[in-house]
Amino acid sequence: RRRAMPSDAIRDLIAGYRGFRAAHFDARRDARARDGGASGARCVRSTLRELSERGQNPRALVVACCDSRADPAIVFDTAPGDVFVVRNVANLVPPYTGVDFGHHGTCAAVEYSVAHLEVPLIVVMGHTQCGGAAAGLRKYGGDPNGDPAVFAANEATGEGFIGSWVALTKTSVREVCEKYDPDIRARMLEHELVRNSVRNLATFPFVRERMDKGTLEVIGAVFNVFDGTLTILDAETGEFVAPDIFDDDARASGGDDVAPDAKRAKAA
Repeated sequence: RRRAMPSDAIRDLIAGYRGFRAAHFDARRDARARDGGASGARCVRSTLRELSERGQNPRALVVACCDSRADPAIVFDTAPGDVFVVRNVANLVPPYTGVDFGHHGTCAAVEYSVAHLEVPLIVVMGHTQCGGAAAGLRKYGGDPNGDPAVFAANEATGEGFIGSWVALTKTSVREVCEKYDPDIRARMLEHELVRNSVRNLATFPFVRERMDKGTLEVIGAVFNVFDGTLTILDAETGEFVAPDIFDDDARASGGDDVAPDAKRAKAA
């Protein structure tokens, strides 16, 4: 499709804002709501006003990718104040390496949500067709079509931040390439990056302390952009399963609903 011009993008965003105001802050809609309709509009407005007065108390931190197709607020159908969200390329959480006073946006968000907001849950949500995972695979996969020099620092253009960031994928890329056939490596890497971020979260002292106390749980998930389904990382098996596997009935029956691609690893 035609790439939007800046003026088109601004116009679309302003139109969206006006639609938001009309849907949630219009006095006429409030009048209809009092007569039994449009209650959702009143709910959003009153929720925002309440949050502005008492502050936020989100039920979870979601670490997600920047990808425009995988918005956690939409995937989890949340309302204002429900989730604290940090998004970055490929939903990566680096391991804890001490406080070095660098600029660590993701780590700062994790610290704030865990140590100050005291969320009871962290969800690392990856997604299919992840460009960040593809970038890591291209740079570190050793594939004939790969290019170790891609995303290198370029002082002339100011580029190079992508290459620096996806260096966090190097170990996962090499593990996936050793284990899986080329045709499914990208899909498997998307899952492995979620596993790795979940592991890395546990290296932060303030996260580990609350996990040990049982007041914080860290889980992983992958959202399928094509069909809108979500799979959850089962901590016991390391596989990604349908959310209903966590229902009591499903656990009792020992359901086996793992992601199909997980069964296609190369023979050892």
